[in-house]
Amino acid sequence: MAGSSTTDAHTRHLTVRRTDSVPADARVRHVDELSDDARQRLIAVVGGDATGARLDGTTAGEFADGDVVVSTGYYEVDLT
Repeated sequence: MAGSSTTDAHTRHLTVRRTDSVPADARVRHVDELSDDARQRLIAVVGGDATGARLDGTTAGEFADGDVVVSTGYYEVDLT
């Protein structure tokens, strides 16, 4: 059924890009510091299973634009 719900207003879209440098003001976190849901969504995006991931408000709160997450490399977070 098409339409939006109240929770749609709190949904964010996670994309990441691999980076070789970390800005001095970036918050750097290891993938193991994320909740299970956030970690699985990040791994899906990094692994190429998805071009991005929709996050609910709680999971989106674990990320901020410009964060760098260390997994198999360094990945800069972009939330829209």
